[in-house]
Amino acid sequence: MYSQITAASMCRCSVQKVLQRPQAQHLRFPACIAFYTTQTKLKSDPDTQKLVLRQGRIESTVRSSSQTPQSSTHDLLPTITHNRFHSKADPPAIRQPAQVSSRVRYSLKSVLHAFLPTDYRTSVTPEYLGYTKWQFIHNVFGSASGVLATQAMLYAMGLGAGALPLSAAINWVIKDGFGQLGGVVYATMVGQKFDSDPKHQRFWSSVWLQTATWLEMLTPLFPHMFLAIGSIANIGKNIAWLAMSATKASINKTFCVKENLGDVTAKHGSQATAAGLIGTAVGVLVGAAMDVTVNTLILAFVPISLASLWGNYKSLLYTVTPTLNVERARLLLQEAISVDNGRLVLDPALLRTPREVAISERFMLEIHSIGALNGMPGVTISANISQLERSGVWNKPRAHDSVVTMLNQAFNPCVEWNERYYTGHLPGPSAGTVFLWFDKRAQNLDILLGFYHAMAYRSLVYKGTVSNAHWQSYAFAKQTFADACRHIEACGWDTSIMYFGKKSAFVQVKCDASA
Repeated sequence: MYSQITAASMCRCSVQKVLQRPQAQHLRFPACIAFYTTQTKLKSDPDTQKLVLRQGRIESTVRSSSQTPQSSTHDLLPTITHNRFHSKADPPAIRQPAQVSSRVRYSLKSVLHAFLPTDYRTSVTPEYLGYTKWQFIHNVFGSASGVLATQAMLYAMGLGAGALPLSAAINWVIKDGFGQLGGVVYATMVGQKFDSDPKHQRFWSSVWLQTATWLEMLTPLFPHMFLAIGSIANIGKNIAWLAMSATKASINKTFCVKENLGDVTAKHGSQATAAGLIGTAVGVLVGAAMDVTVNTLILAFVPISLASLWGNYKSLLYTVTPTLNVERARLLLQEAISVDNGRLVLDPALLRTPREVAISERFMLEIHSIGALNGMPGVTISANISQLERSGVWNKPRAHDSVVTMLNQAFNPCVEWNERYYTGHLPGPSAGTVFLWFDKRAQNLDILLGFYHAMAYRSLVYKGTVSNAHWQSYAFAKQTFADACRHIEACGWDTSIMYFGKKSAFVQVKCDASA
């Protein structure tokens, strides 16, 4: 007779009630203790049931007597005869190889639980493990380089010949103060860019950090300039740490499949801590294995610093950002909008997903405009109008008139069309440039519509249709934009927020009726 009992906890009164049912084949209890069927055929007593109870790491064997109607309720209650935490009267059995492998698997699961989000195979995106792997390498070598830099700074201050002098301690405190002040200034200047371009900011945070560490490595060569060099280096470090912490939430959010941002962030902290400890140990071992001189420290620092930068760069290749800025919007639309027999055409199948865009996205440089390439005009966004008019762009004869004509072409029709953006084309090298400005009243969809119109305008100019390109591209944009938005959102893009420059660069147009 095989017996199967599925339950999660055991209560005396519930067992009595269930066992009083003569035909009961499955026992169910409140969720606290997990029961598992031994699936062992009992030849000696077919009416005896054998159960295995597991609660956490405690496992017990339970036997219950016959379930005949003549048996008393007390006789039907299971009794624990053995558990894994043995008493003196019942010595533990010798561990078998299967038990050892089970322990190893349990330990591995515990490590994964400590450093990866719960149910990470389904709760995060496929890119998460690649990002985590390279970020771990980046953090290990970053910590190791920090240890070597600290050792170099202490060497520059004369530590080792005796106690740390009071003046050296004061210098150390002052440089830290300057560094924290620099971080505050940087956060004020960057602001929203942490959200609009987290990959760019995260990449340059590691560059700033390693540059600052390089400066610290040079302090033994200029010990009399310790305060100046240390302060500049600490400003760089605080900027790097601030950028890393500010972009952490934006990047971690891109890996979440379920509502588990807190879990992903917590595990990111655990990974960084573990990598920091390993990196510190590596730095200490490297420093202890060589003579403490400037040359040897720099020699050890170079490969470690480069490995840290490479790890950070590789990790960002796995980061998928679903919001739109100039670079991502260009990659999204440039193949989907084309010209066929002089007419603009939108092919929704060629709209690229955030994951496809992430492969080609340029994030090492901050991109505010689209450059001209192979006869395709560029797109300049939120250009300074007064500087544009004064410079005449390329300083050619009659360039000023061309600029004025372009501005009239850009602003007058769009005011009549009651749009919240303005586009115009200025002829020049490589088919010229399409200019795009946003009105101060522009909302997110107005911004996307303006960029969509500019990309269509660009395609027409590239194909040589210049005379009526402004009107034709506008008609195309208005006719197809709603359908394009549906397909863009279906690809996985977030159109609720746009990052196309600062609001301060947006323009306000007033019509002078008396003119």
